[in-house]
Amino acid sequence: MMDRVESLTDCISLIRGEGGDDVDWVAVQEFYGVEFPADYKKFVSRFGGGTIDGRVGIMVPIAVDDEMVRKVYRLPESIRVDPGMSGWVDARNLGLERDILVWGDTDSADLLGWVTNESDPDSWPIVVYSRVNAAWSVYECFMSEFIFRLLVGDFGECPISDTSLMRSTTAEFLRDREEERLLDMGIYPWDD
Repeated sequence: MMDRVESLTDCISLIRGEGGDDVDWVAVQEFYGVEFPADYKKFVSRFGGGTIDGRVGIMVPIAVDDEMVRKVYRLPESIRVDPGMSGWVDARNLGLERDILVWGDTDSADLLGWVTNESDPDSWPIVVYSRVNAAWSVYECFMSEFIFRLLVGDFGECPISDTSLMRSTTAEFLRDREEERLLDMGIYPWDD
């Protein structure tokens, strides 16, 4: 597994200014009951929570119980027991859904997360629920490596339902706060 945050700075341009979010990692660790992977912390510090090309959303952990706040979350029981979301590409991974912490989503309603069944967060694999495949897949890589590989097209098959980011040479990142500000002004930033 490789930390690709620095490589992502060459692949993704920030829309409208500086990126990055300040996170109280001690408070977040206490709230979530886990430490977060080092590469993810670097990603949040560099880019923050936001959206890549309006297609992949990256969430940040926030130490609040409000379900209306967009943030990293544990996969809810309702999803874990839903027969429509219990399929795995590799049946040997059945049961891993108990330990999923979701850090992202897509415009196609895919979910991106970590399998947090190991105590070392830097050993957590990435897990993706693809609506197109109606199944979960596991990828042995860091979060930043997953995003990098998606953008450069380094997967044999696109891991998410929307294939438009594969081999993207002009990806843009818009922070959540800036997107909300634009939407409040009546501007949809992702018009094609």
